[in-house]
Amino acid sequence: MQPERLRLLAALLDDGTFRLLERLGVQPGWRCLEVGAGGGSVAAWLCDRTAPDGSVIATDLDTTVLRELKHPNLEVRVHDVLTDELPEREFDLVHARLLLAWLTDPEEGLRRMLAALKPGGRLLVEEMDFHSIAPDAGLDPATQALFARVMDAHHAVLAEQHAFDPFCGRGLDRVLSTVGLAQVESEGRLSIWRGGQPGGTVWRLTLIQLREQLIAHGPVTAAEVDTVIDLCDDPRLAFMSQATIAAWGLRPR
Repeated sequence: MQPERLRLLAALLDDGTFRLLERLGVQPGWRCLEVGAGGGSVAAWLCDRTAPDGSVIATDLDTTVLRELKHPNLEVRVHDVLTDELPEREFDLVHARLLLAWLTDPEEGLRRMLAALKPGGRLLVEEMDFHSIAPDAGLDPATQALFARVMDAHHAVLAEQHAFDPFCGRGLDRVLSTVGLAQVESEGRLSIWRGGQPGGTVWRLTLIQLREQLIAHGPVTAAEVDTVIDLCDDPRLAFMSQATIAAWGLRPR
């Protein structure tokens, strides 16, 4: 993932994640695992919160950005959660954000994360659900309709060509219960994002990256995709973001 997109997603999502981690009681001395750590902003927060006696392992397939972090209680590992081993019954907390929707077998990924927890340890996962995206009704009807068509094409391309589940978020609490977590809870977060601000810029970068695939997939044209890309830089654009759904629970003792 592009470093700029990682930085923007951190700006958009970190405050909500940090509130949940505080709610789960992260404290000095905890041993934490951050799976699919991306740009490392959550791993860095965990390092600060668990210091001086706690520690954090941050994993990802690409650890280029993670290795720029300088924390004495941080270990960075190249790791695939579906195939590579994890320590068992070792962590007080396991966290993953925007990971499960990309996995070919998210339940297996969760089982592996659950196995890494100490009895009574906490698992927190966060995923997006794109169903909520909707432009402000103040836009003219033609632009609203175009924005919606390009968003629909985006969801379809990710689902068909990248094996991504754009509606993963809504099933998190069910899946956590299925794999054996206890006391499962869930909540969702929504924001109004604007063109030219971090939310609009994330979408501009996404649409640029997927532009040729969107055009090939149809029914949107090159001109229509480019219009929406430009719109993502326009502060007159306001739209309801995708929902960020969080679910958490405990490993039974």
